[in-house]
Amino acid sequence: MVLPVAHTASLLQFERYARLTGIELDTILDADHLALLAQAHDCETMAAQAVVDIFQIVATAARRGDLGIAFAMWSSMRGYGPLSLVWEHSITVEQLLRLSGRFLHLETEAIGSLAVAEGDEIAVQQFLSVPTLMGGSQYLEATLTLQLRSIRNILGPQWHPVRAEFAHPAPDQTSFHRSVFRCPLVFGADRNALLLRRDELRRPSPSGNPHLIAYLERQLEATRRSRSDHPLGSLERFIAANLAGGGLTLARAAMGIGVGERSLQRTLARRGLTFSAMMTQARQRVATDYFTNQRKPNLGELAHRLGYAEASAASRFLRENFRAGARTLSRRNRSEPAA
Repeated sequence: MVLPVAHTASLLQFERYARLTGIELDTILDADHLALLAQAHDCETMAAQAVVDIFQIVATAARRGDLGIAFAMWSSMRGYGPLSLVWEHSITVEQLLRLSGRFLHLETEAIGSLAVAEGDEIAVQQFLSVPTLMGGSQYLEATLTLQLRSIRNILGPQWHPVRAEFAHPAPDQTSFHRSVFRCPLVFGADRNALLLRRDELRRPSPSGNPHLIAYLERQLEATRRSRSDHPLGSLERFIAANLAGGGLTLARAAMGIGVGERSLQRTLARRGLTFSAMMTQARQRVATDYFTNQRKPNLGELAHRLGYAEASAASRFLRENFRAGARTLSRRNRSEPAA
């Protein structure tokens, strides 16, 4: 399977921010990651997992639980990849979310995005779709902050979400988080999301540019087609977005990515895969990330994230796939060095 990639623009901005703020990348990163960082100066894309890992390794070594947010607030919105102008010139939040959801993989295949209606609110979720060395909380916090900034560009600088949810535990200090998001914060949630009011979706932006957005959408669509986004990439992102809570089936996944169920089965078979195997891979990523980030793991909570109704099912999954139970995996995580 083709490895997920990410545009190098975010990593190059992150490198500049780290050096400007006195973070010694040359002493923090190992030779392989330094080589990848050097490679980013000459390439448009690179392995998505490497970008996520570099964010997390640097934040951990620098003891900066707010590094992802601080970087995203410092960075130039125009200094990213293909979606930069969409973030700046979208007419409404509804349009912004539609275009971001459709074309986010052109910017990064490390995460997926999903907007879900929940009564009078809309949950704008982001989720990791790649395995990581140490979790991806810093990368997710950075991308959620960029989402926040893009919505404020439409609704005004004083806008704030109903609340912000983070799947990882709270850092030691949350004052900077509170100053940026200016809303209730929920840590240890089963998702990473911004909650906004439904009636904010169609409020027009004074700086929206309909002609430019129409042009950008045509260009992004042409780029998407030229890359020939494979159905399995779409399937991986859909599974990652819909795993928690259970009820995910091949039929539902096929409908969600816009292909026929039999066609998807044939595509999987040609790659020697099954839907069950794809689900297992997604659950392995979720479990690995969970034990990397959670200080006090809860088997019932993990079961929900894995899509199981009972904690016993999650326990069986851990023993079948990791040859260990929750307590052992938690102890392993605590005994391993952070970076």
